Amino acid sequence: MNSQSDDVRSAGRRRAKVSKGDLREQALLDAAEEMLRRSSVAGLTMEAVAKQAGITRSAAYFYFASKEEVVRAVIERATRHIYAGLEAFGDAVDTTSLKRAVDVQVDNWRRHGHIFRVGVELSARAEYRQVWVSLMEHGIDLACQAVAHDRARGLVGGDPAQDRTRLEALAWMGERTCYLLFTREHSEAEEEQLRDTLTTLAHRGLGYRASTDFGSSG
Repeated sequence: MNSQSDDVRSAGRRRAKVSKGDLREQALLDAAEEMLRRSSVAGLTMEAVAKQAGITRSAAYFYFASKEEVVRAVIERATRHIYAGLEAFGDAVDTTSLKRAVDVQVDNWRRHGHIFRVGVELSARAEYRQVWVSLMEHGIDLACQAVAHDRARGLVGGDPAQDRTRLEALAWMGERTCYLLFTREHSEAEEEQLRDTLTTLAHRGLGYRASTDFGSSG
């Protein structure tokens, strides 16, 4: 019986092991992300990304058909960090879930701003536009859940039927203001001012009660 249990546990460990292919794919994404810190998409080549990742150019094409696919995957990976933070809105205790969502947005722009900058700039191109819009829409879906959670806590007034429309406007405004700040030299104080401004506008726009005070002026 013990031997059989050990075999099951051992098989589970083998299944959980990251494959060589997964490691190579991650290496390509890591390489592209690092290169985008100091280069534009136009200056990126599959050969350069493969070399940075330590694999051959032909091997790189096994995982991604073009540099455009690599860039899209890098943007999607960075965006998942925002999703993970937004999905944890239920952890908010001494703040509103919506303020937590704003914090997640600003914090991730600080960490991955060079990637989101690429996403914003490429969204002007037809082949990238829908990718960026879809990523934003999923973030808005999660923000709607955060507001619903705050409503259940009795923190929000206003008309819930308007939540989605208002969050869409706030999300796209947040995207633009974060882009403008994080693509230039700025101070930590400016980041905090942006965080407070976005939180205040979000609270007021969604109809949070005036008595709600969790570290913002809203």
